[in-house]
Amino acid sequence: MTAVANKTETADSATRLAESIAVLPPLPMTAQKILTCFGDEFIDADKVAEVVEGDPGICAKLLGLTNSAYFGLAEPLYNIREAISRVLGVDTVRSLVLAMAIQQSFNSKDCPGFKVERFWVDSLNVAECCKRIAAMDDVAPDTDRDLAYTTGLCSNLGLMAMAHMEPQRTNMVLSKATAAQGAGTLTRLLAETFDTDHRFVTVELARSWDLPVPMLEAYECRSLGAVQCVSRLGLVLRASVAAVGNSNMRLEDRGSLEEFARPLGLRDEDLRDIADMDERQEERVLSLASNMTR
Repeated sequence: MTAVANKTETADSATRLAESIAVLPPLPMTAQKILTCFGDEFIDADKVAEVVEGDPGICAKLLGLTNSAYFGLAEPLYNIREAISRVLGVDTVRSLVLAMAIQQSFNSKDCPGFKVERFWVDSLNVAECCKRIAAMDDVAPDTDRDLAYTTGLCSNLGLMAMAHMEPQRTNMVLSKATAAQGAGTLTRLLAETFDTDHRFVTVELARSWDLPVPMLEAYECRSLGAVQCVSRLGLVLRASVAAVGNSNMRLEDRGSLEEFARPLGLRDEDLRDIADMDERQEERVLSLASNMTR
């Protein structure tokens, strides 16, 4: 196949993806309701529980997490309001409910290379890293701190969408990326195949579904790069994604994080430490990811 034909095919793929995003179902009602909770400074467990109780599937997953071995409760809890107030916490539940509700819009079964549990493990790690960095950042506005965890958790939804909309070709790319490894490999291979990548698809999803403006701006920042970034939360997200990706690589393949740390007033080693999860935190993330995929 000629270079011109290759270019035409990837451009056609980008067009098909854009058309597919345009006809995706609207944001699920549970997600719409939970989004209103992010703007409520007086939000409490009862208000969040009211939303969760309207979605039996998500409610069951959260109760399963509450009663998992990780939390080691002496007696099981079957009341979602108690589970949120006593065990899970309002902020974490808001983010998990949003992500799980959005997940309902996608079906990745025809893309075996897309490992759903692995996807959520990485997303949860990015979310935790975003939360840690934002909490330390004196420059970040309060809205950035409030949305940091959620922004990280939903930051790779574009990849899930691609596995849903273009399962065969996305599966091919994921297989190649797994074999090649290396920082930026997935992004490069997606761009070569589709003339776009998961970062840009995430931006379009956030725009299409009217996610909070700081989240959209952060996703735009990640797709454009630090030079064009006007979002502090975007810098936090870029650094978190890079740090978690780096920690997932073999020691000999890990690179410098200086370019991501510097705009936030951090050092390379600071960012590595923030992304480093201890055994108990890793156990928590695995438990969360497992419950999100059941």
